Amino acid sequence: MEGSTREKFLHALMQYQEKFGQEKAAAIQERFWQQRERVVAESAAEIDWFPSWKKNQILESLLEKTYRDFILEMEREGLS
Repeated sequence: MEGSTREKFLHALMQYQEKFGQEKAAAIQERFWQQRERVVAESAAEIDWFPSWKKNQILESLLEKTYRDFILEMEREGLS
């Protein structure tokens, strides 16, 4: 699948929900949001002075590993 890691994560999450149900997908999504908030908090001082459009780009770059980790986790649980 072509696209950004974020798009791949969202696609995998939708497939995961179809296969394992809303509750398990919601748990993955909640854990992702917790990780995202942690990344934002840890990076706030370094990226705060950038314009908002650039902050979003930087944040997406910082979240690449988080997206990949959750995709791998869903794949290990049987998502193919």
